[in-house]
Amino acid sequence: MTGETPFDRRLKVPVTNLQKKVFSREKVSVSLDARVGDEGVVYLGEHGDLRLEAWMESSPDGIRVKGRIEGSISVHCTRCLEEYRHRLDLAVDEFYRRPGLGAVGPEGRRLRETEVLEDDDYVIHEGAVDLNLLVNDNVMTRLPIKRLCDEACRGLCPRCGKNLNQGDCRCVVEETDPRLEVLRDLLEEEGRE
Repeated sequence: MTGETPFDRRLKVPVTNLQKKVFSREKVSVSLDARVGDEGVVYLGEHGDLRLEAWMESSPDGIRVKGRIEGSISVHCTRCLEEYRHRLDLAVDEFYRRPGLGAVGPEGRRLRETEVLEDDDYVIHEGAVDLNLLVNDNVMTRLPIKRLCDEACRGLCPRCGKNLNQGDCRCVVEETDPRLEVLRDLLEEEGRE
């Protein structure tokens, strides 16, 4: 997600008041219109079919965000390259730690601040949690690698590029068993002599 838009700022939720009351909760609900771009989730605007509903709960070390991302997002089919809506129903559970607090390592000890790269962590920044990160990370890691508009998608013709779902192309396809290529080459050589 490059460049911040007014909508991106809407997904940065202030939590200063929530942090003042440990173990208090606050609900957040956002409707999004989004698509998958080259660098992740791209927001097209509000009032879309993708919905984030979550509870934010304060703790001494930060804010826990737990809820669901449901709806659909625009993606491109990997076979025919046409855009289609992909359905999502994802449980999300992320922890945004207070800045300056080290994360906990696998053995349970707190890591020193020099051991923690804040870019790799969810951190409360300037009194707000950035739900853009939560949405992007959860959507992108849970989308299938091979995104298909339909299981029966025929894709594009490798010669002319026509979308074969819209009908056959006029390309002449000579299908030869690859094991017989050697014989075809011999026949072509013999014909040249």
